[in-house]
Amino acid sequence: MKELLIKAKMAMDRGKYWLSYINFVMLLFISVTSMKQYEYFSFLQGRYWLIILGLGTFVFITILGYVDLKILKTFQIETEIYARINPVQQKMFDNQDKILDMISGIEKNMSKK
Repeated sequence: MKELLIKAKMAMDRGKYWLSYINFVMLLFISVTSMKQYEYFSFLQGRYWLIILGLGTFVFITILGYVDLKILKTFQIETEIYARINPVQQKMFDNQDKILDMISGIEKNMSKK
């Protein structure tokens, strides 16, 4: 039962990501169509402004993502924190430390001979 709940949560989380894209497109459409009602935004009367603003926003989001990944490196830090609190990865890290200690002990014994 627990595994079924976890799989359902994972499926909902993946669906949440896709729904956020759909929500973004709807929000962009509503924003552009409501902006057309004001004289200040009269240049938005063409049909292609929705596409241009959408592509511009995607480019901006991509640049923000690049800055986050390459400059700020918050994703790497977040992944490290998740790895430290994950019990399965903790066991793997402990086993890796044991293996490295055993290898260093073997190397010391080999160098003494």
